Amino acid sequence: MMTNKIETATESDNQAIQAAREQINQLDQGIVDLLKQRFQTSALIGQIKENSQLPVLDGDREREVLNQVAQLDSDPGTRKYLQKIFQEILKNSRDYQHELMQKETK
Repeated sequence: MMTNKIETATESDNQAIQAAREQINQLDQGIVDLLKQRFQTSALIGQIKENSQLPVLDGDREREVLNQVAQLDSDPGTRKYLQKIFQEILKNSRDYQHELMQKETK
């Protein structure tokens, strides 16, 4: 027969969790600020590409970014997750560039 062992967190545990969550909130704010800057720069690149009639997708550049991310993270345990996050960032940057280009043609 299996029994469910329910452990309750101590007040000390709850305080430690709350402190860590506050740190995550601060980190998230920094990430949002940096991503907004990245989107602004991506918009500028999109304008240049549009004016030069270049495609939004630059596969070589995306591979370069993903390789750079892999080199920046020496921990193989987190490297693959950071690369997945950056794949999403790159996809969303392309989508944002396309959206801005469509607005300009209307």
